[in-house]
Amino acid sequence: MSVEEVDVDDKERVLIPKEVRDKVGLKTGGKARMKVEDKRIIVMPPISPEEFIDEMEGCIKEGTPKINPLKLKEIWGNVREKSS
Repeated sequence: MSVEEVDVDDKERVLIPKEVRDKVGLKTGGKARMKVEDKRIIVMPPISPEEFIDEMEGCIKEGTPKINPLKLKEIWGNVREKSS
């Protein structure tokens, strides 16, 4: 894994270099996921519908889901956008 030093601008934004964005599939105007582990910030491409369904598998222990997992992903995304 390579490490690159980047600048934080006066609005506290970090520019991810184009080569890095291209390597992980981040697109202009698109979304990215971010998490903090210890003192590290990890930026990831958005989750695909297939990955989301895989992550949700096993969350419902009994019965049939009352909502389509992709609809749940859409609702989850809208809630996260409003809280930003």
